Amino acid sequence: MRAPSLNLALSMTLVGLSVPASKVVVAYVPPLLTAELRFAMVALLLAPLALRGGRGSLPASARDWTSLSLLALFGMVLFNLFLLYGLRATSAVAAGIITSTIPAMTALSAALILRERVSGGSMAAIALAVLGMAALNLRPGGGGGPDDTLAGNALVVGAVVSEALYGVFTRRLGGRVPPLTLTFLANALAAVMMAPGALATSGGFDPALVPGWVWVLFVASGLASGLVAVVLWMRGIAHVPASRAGLFTGLIPAAGVLAAVLFLGEEFTLAHAAGLLCVLLGIVLGTGALRWPGFTGGRSGRGGRAGSRGR
Repeated sequence: MRAPSLNLALSMTLVGLSVPASKVVVAYVPPLLTAELRFAMVALLLAPLALRGGRGSLPASARDWTSLSLLALFGMVLFNLFLLYGLRATSAVAAGIITSTIPAMTALSAALILRERVSGGSMAAIALAVLGMAALNLRPGGGGGPDDTLAGNALVVGAVVSEALYGVFTRRLGGRVPPLTLTFLANALAAVMMAPGALATSGGFDPALVPGWVWVLFVASGLASGLVAVVLWMRGIAHVPASRAGLFTGLIPAAGVLAAVLFLGEEFTLAHAAGLLCVLLGIVLGTGALRWPGFTGGRSGRGGRAGSRGR
């Protein structure tokens, strides 16, 4: 696997591994306050490094600033809001099935916004990844139930669209703003945007009542998913079309399930194994790491990059 693809894979793996940690943290800290503190922590840590290049390292055009603001709004603020509140109104099974459509939504968004070409081979790889993620979230006895609501499912769909747009806007900015500067600015903007919601939902919260080990877990998971993963993603997507990069989001549920099995003692079923296999095979096919005559999944990148430069 080439370096850009490896960066994307590691990024999404870190995001997936942070899910069990986040479940523990939000049991002690209000969810929106957790997101606000993470955004602020990453921005403060990156500020000295990101700003040392002066104005020359900042976005040079109003179009880039607009893309950056939209990246922070959709990929950080709205994604967290939609997913957190969607899970309050629908089941985890329904939410998992819906979020399995992130690669397809990313490809569609890239085609509409960046005018990237999506070949038949790439669509086949996307379908395989979606199938794998669906299998990963479908368990015996699962399915629709009384906890599923149309409003909750609609909110989770909003999270899917937000994640897809995050991939599109990072692709649009890739190569024109240094990754560390881009990560700093995105987190700083997200912290400003999230502040009203965090303040409104943190009444009565006492940080002294939170165990020390929870704060350690918060810092570690926050840096892994909010700093390292973002930098790796931005480095990778600068060289990979957004439609193909979206396949790597399949590693989020895959890594999350593995972490739940290893650290939370949850059962690993045959359906989970089948889902993981489909997800990984979809990534291999979509990135062109495996080819055979007549399959064009690995060649779609040229058309995608050309399309994005024409915007």
